[in-house]
Amino acid sequence: MSADNPINPLAQLPLSETPEAPRKSSPALGRQIAGATAIVMASVLLSRLLGFWRDWEVARQVGSNATTDAYNAAFTLPDFLNYLVAAGSLSITFIPVFSKYMAEKNEEEGWRVFSIVVSFMGLVMIGVVALAEIFAPKIVTWIVPGFGAAEKAYVVSLTRLMLPAQFCFYMGGILSAVQYAKKRFIVPSLAPLIYNLGIILCGVLLSSRMGITGFAVGVLLGAIVGNFLLQVYGAKRAGAKFNFSLNIRHPGFILFVKLAIPIMLALSLTFTDDWIIRWFGSNLQAGSITWLTYSKNLMRVPLGIVGQAIGVASFPVLAQLFSEKRMVELDKILTGTMKGIILMLMPVTALTVAMSVPLVHLVFTHTRLVESDFLATAGTLVWFSLGIIAWGAQNILSRAFYAMHDTITPAVLGTAITILNLPLYWLLVRHMQHLGLAAASSAGITAYTIILFVILIRKTSGSGMRGLMSFFARVTLASAIGGIVCWKFVGWLGERISWKTFHGALIDLSAATVVGVILTIIFLQMFGVKEVGNYMQRIAARFSGTRA
Repeated sequence: MSADNPINPLAQLPLSETPEAPRKSSPALGRQIAGATAIVMASVLLSRLLGFWRDWEVARQVGSNATTDAYNAAFTLPDFLNYLVAAGSLSITFIPVFSKYMAEKNEEEGWRVFSIVVSFMGLVMIGVVALAEIFAPKIVTWIVPGFGAAEKAYVVSLTRLMLPAQFCFYMGGILSAVQYAKKRFIVPSLAPLIYNLGIILCGVLLSSRMGITGFAVGVLLGAIVGNFLLQVYGAKRAGAKFNFSLNIRHPGFILFVKLAIPIMLALSLTFTDDWIIRWFGSNLQAGSITWLTYSKNLMRVPLGIVGQAIGVASFPVLAQLFSEKRMVELDKILTGTMKGIILMLMPVTALTVAMSVPLVHLVFTHTRLVESDFLATAGTLVWFSLGIIAWGAQNILSRAFYAMHDTITPAVLGTAITILNLPLYWLLVRHMQHLGLAAASSAGITAYTIILFVILIRKTSGSGMRGLMSFFARVTLASAIGGIVCWKFVGWLGERISWKTFHGALIDLSAATVVGVILTIIFLQMFGVKEVGNYMQRIAARFSGTRA
């Protein structure tokens, strides 16, 4: 779709600095992305570590059984409401609208739009949550058709307890978006940390009396404190001004709604994958949904630290370059960003596959999981890990479309891939059980990413993007060789130092990681991936206090 298409509201919005502002060069923009990425990565890393602790605590207190399956399934309806109102995409839907008025030196009007969005969408969220509370029993029957009556009743109870948290997530999302627009990042970055801490503390303190319900209480309390109350404080410090208003005919609010509609109506695999997995998983043996949840959360750690962080940090720069019609520089930045994703995540994929068994033993040691749970989770992690590079790349590719004022293409393509991939879920789950769901997930996101990449090349006609294929092939080959050697080494070392204990798993993983990283770097250099040397020089320069 053309960027000038009048039905696309993003085309109306100046997403960058004004034309009179001095332009930054590509190297300066690259450093800007790197700096922002470092900040986001630190926040995501802490959040993922707490997420580890949260999953470990659930496994320690409850284990892996029908109860944990019910707990994980209880997130489906709340997550759907969050998706339905595009709460997870407020940085795309609200920030551009608010920034429009800031760029026009009309911040007061921006606060009016903010007030309308908070007022109207707040009432909508209250109504939607109330309806979900009423109809939860019927909806849960659709979500987990394979569960028994007692399990469904437990899912309903946990779902109703967690539903009000969605109001906090949505309001917190708007309040965080305002802070981002005002270049305030610290308070919003604390939200997921406090949220996870709330789940952990309530689980530790309440699980002896309430069982896994204690963790659900933590979901609600963590959302109230971290995602809502703290963000109210942060927005107030950023100068937020709120006056209740339902003037939904305001042009700014209309733009906000138009931006949100494609995301709200789409059923992209990036959002629906968890729901589909839980639906099919409800028909499998007890513990299957838990194995899938634990392994996918493990896969999301490097994905979040690298892919999500770079995607969030690069979006404003890509939008700026496109709005200034600096397409050559956009191509360079996009190509460099994609190379960074590939270079960091492809070796991670190979090493995760090679070390999946000792990794799962290390993470979930001293819990109620038994050996069959360890092996099932590790096997599922292997299949999920094959999609790591696709999950990371689509973070960049989709934001490139958003930056070029096109929210339609990712939404339509994502919905089509989701529908076309449903038979694959059905086929593979019949032959591979829970492993088939992980394999179908990775296959679907890979297909989505490849097609999105091809469309983007045609849209940009960028020579740099076309050259990525050779780079990708060389990094993949080097990572695969390093991963195979690492897998052999892990097997050899495991016969001498058992990974079934915490210390044994730690020793095996540490030694295998060192061997795998060194070998991968050697093979990358052998295959002419010169970016490895450049990155190593920059790291050395940072430690030595000099510029590379």
